[in-house]
Amino acid sequence: MSPRARTPRSRAIKLKTQRTLVLVKPDGVQRHLVGDIIRRFEQAGLKIVGLKLVWATPHIIDRHYRHDADYLMSIGEKTIKGMEQLGLHVHGTPLEIGRRVRSYLSRHLSIGPVVAMVLQGTNAIRNVRQLVGSTDPLTADIGSIRGDLTIDTIQLADLEQRAVRNLVHASGDPEEAEREIPTWFSPGELHAYHTVMDIVLHDENWDRPSPGIRPTVRRRPAEAQPGAKSGRPAGKGKQR
Repeated sequence: MSPRARTPRSRAIKLKTQRTLVLVKPDGVQRHLVGDIIRRFEQAGLKIVGLKLVWATPHIIDRHYRHDADYLMSIGEKTIKGMEQLGLHVHGTPLEIGRRVRSYLSRHLSIGPVVAMVLQGTNAIRNVRQLVGSTDPLTADIGSIRGDLTIDTIQLADLEQRAVRNLVHASGDPEEAEREIPTWFSPGELHAYHTVMDIVLHDENWDRPSPGIRPTVRRRPAEAQPGAKSGRPAGKGKQR
């Protein structure tokens, strides 16, 4: 079915059920930040549909961080852009930088267990990226996970020839999410279920009254309303 042929309802359902992969990296696990990080996603209205603790194998890491030139170029260009924002220069072509950064990322992701999760919700990919913050914690917004919970920088990571310790990985776009989720989860590890949150955030009829039923407004008793008179004579209490 072409995008134009989809009905507004089907497009809305697709938006509301978008999924994305999130990894709490070894630095986040070692610093005991898993609970705080998950809390932020849940409080925003995202639902966990898959969750596990994993020590990534070389096979998983090779699938997660690809070897093809396009992917390596994208990593290199992203690194160059981040360094330029700090007024710094990084040596090498985008492809050379991408290869170097990929080796740092692979080494970091394999140093200890990670918490892998799949989150579902309205525009999950973009919302998660906003909650996580920019790649460099130094430029991440205050209030984001990286802006609040770590002080590492791309500059320091480059000087020390390692990955930036920025706590979390999150899928960057729908194509990346579609590739990454099967890398970390089998279909049987992902679950469909309903919560009260689904009703409040995603039920299109939640705030619409049922046909033929007038919404009722409960009023407080007169005595409980501010400034209301009780009708009892002043100064007289209960008679015994």
